[in-house]
Amino acid sequence: MDNEKIGQFISELRKSNQMTQKELAEQLSISDKSVSKWERGLSYPDITLLSPLSSILGVTTTELLNGERALHKAENVESIVVNALEYGDKAAKRNFELSQNIWAAAFSMLLFVGIVVVSIVDMAITGTFTWALTPISAIVFAWLICFPAIKFGAKGIVGSLIALSIFIIPFLFVLHSLIEGDAPILPIGIRVSAISIVFLWLVFGIYKKIKLRKLIAFAITLSSLIPMTLLINFSVSRIIGGSWFDVWDASVISLILVTVIILVSIDAHNKKARE
Repeated sequence: MDNEKIGQFISELRKSNQMTQKELAEQLSISDKSVSKWERGLSYPDITLLSPLSSILGVTTTELLNGERALHKAENVESIVVNALEYGDKAAKRNFELSQNIWAAAFSMLLFVGIVVVSIVDMAITGTFTWALTPISAIVFAWLICFPAIKFGAKGIVGSLIALSIFIIPFLFVLHSLIEGDAPILPIGIRVSAISIVFLWLVFGIYKKIKLRKLIAFAITLSSLIPMTLLINFSVSRIIGGSWFDVWDASVISLILVTVIILVSIDAHNKKARE
């Protein structure tokens, strides 16, 4: 296959369909940088994108791979190519799912071994369960939060966020009952976790909405850290006393603002260069 020929063919078809690189990229859920690289002959479209890309541009997959329209329709050849692409796509998905299953099983087994180890050590030293209940509860909580993302990848992030939102308060109650002393674990933990969960859902929504402009999404995420940090400081200071804003906070906020300005400037430069 000829990179430049395919890239030029994609460019011609895109323009004939009166689409910009950004519009084509949005239909394929990729970045316009990828489309630009295709058209400049720097890379190929991913195998999973060939069929939808061909459909959008109004050509067959065979014509797309050849970089030109066919003089005679070869339905059998096209059928073979499409079937091969579908098989390759399914095989890649199966391999990915197998890999996720292995990682999920390994993660679960590792945490189970951790539970067994701390239980044995606690029983050997004290003859009963005392301090082991604290790490065991933390291990179970970690499994509930992390397992969906490990098992289902990006699709499992929502599951992990839901699990965190549901189980964080019960976990704090367990810690509060297990840890002796007068430390205000529960009141501080509830306030901090509530603010943090809202922040995590906000970040998830930002990346879901602005997924093609990662620099802007990251800049907004960093900006939202400022009110979150101040709100946590204020909430905690109401419980334990003391100042909720100091020189360290001012330094961190200044660093975040400088980073945000740099990210926005880079994104604006990249957008101008693409246009």
